[in-house]
Amino acid sequence: MLVFDFSKQAGRDFWASDCINATKTGYIDGCFADRAGENSFSHNTLSPETAKAYASGHVQVLQDLQKSLGDNVLVANNDLVPGVSSTMIEGFRSNEESIQLLMKAVSQKKLVEAHAGYGDSCKNITDTLAAFLIGAGEYSYYGCSAGWYVDDSHMDWLTWHPEYDKPLGKPMGPATKSGSVYTRHFAAGTVAMFDTKTNKGTIHWAE
Repeated sequence: MLVFDFSKQAGRDFWASDCINATKTGYIDGCFADRAGENSFSHNTLSPETAKAYASGHVQVLQDLQKSLGDNVLVANNDLVPGVSSTMIEGFRSNEESIQLLMKAVSQKKLVEAHAGYGDSCKNITDTLAAFLIGAGEYSYYGCSAGWYVDDSHMDWLTWHPEYDKPLGKPMGPATKSGSVYTRHFAAGTVAMFDTKTNKGTIHWAE
């Protein structure tokens, strides 16, 4: 795989220019940076010094791009980059690790995209949605898809689950944990629960 040489200013500027130019059109207000925390590659032939410079430059290009974008969104996939507004948890799962990662991102005031569906069913989203609701913040978003394609065999991206229309309201506070079970109450009367021993969630929706 060919990659930009983030250790050099010219490489960083060239990479960032696509996003900057797109947002100047007025039709796009943010960008998605895939593999934001990936700094090693198969068949890696970089020297330790070059690899270190690349990793440092990778962080710098994201931070510099966010400064150029101002209040517009830059999503750093699978990484919590200081100074970058947003992140995607690409493999959000029904487990405590995902809940803790979501909580950590929220505590840093990040916009978070939680992408469920890798290893969990999108036909029944209760477990991953409950885990999401336990840790979600004001700018947290949930979606479920087994992939990134939109065609006859990958329609889950376009599926509007009935849960999305259920009453929720703002959280009444952070989730609490008793034993292995997280619980969180919402203003509409909905209660989300998640058991970290069984990795099973329950959502008692308000009527």
